[in-house]
Amino acid sequence: MLDAVPSALPADGNLFDLIAATHARADAAGVYFRCDIGGGRSLHLLRLAGVDANAPLAVVIPLDADGLDRIEAATRLLCVLMQRSLPPDRRVTERQRRRARQMLQAIDGRMSGASYREIARAIYGADRVGDEPWKTSALRDAVMGFVRDARTMIGGGYRRLLRRRRRK
Repeated sequence: MLDAVPSALPADGNLFDLIAATHARADAAGVYFRCDIGGGRSLHLLRLAGVDANAPLAVVIPLDADGLDRIEAATRLLCVLMQRSLPPDRRVTERQRRRARQMLQAIDGRMSGASYREIARAIYGADRVGDEPWKTSALRDAVMGFVRDARTMIGGGYRRLLRRRRRK
């Protein structure tokens, strides 16, 4: 969220004029738009209602459970505006990426009518699937877990993947 710079903060050197807004749409809350950060990626921003697009801006970060995610997004925006390299996105580990890919393969296969065994062959290879009895196979359980977890992700669980880990 972007707001006007408070009078208590200096406006000199503000980088607001470097923000290139695309795909803008307005409503009562303000103007929603995307800022390209390169590599086919973009940040989704909101300039609050009543804020002049040609005036210095400040980032608003509410003190809530998503605050650290928002600070990271603000850091990425500043890096782009200052033409610095983007810090790596560490929210999703390599293992999580691999599992997400397998989940997508599994749910895609299942929604296309494939059996769990056929899905296992596609993910793990026919030789590995054929080496053990199917009914007691750990691969069978894994594929069923991929499908179950993919359904959860499709139902909105993907948001949890994109957020920082939180203590309960």
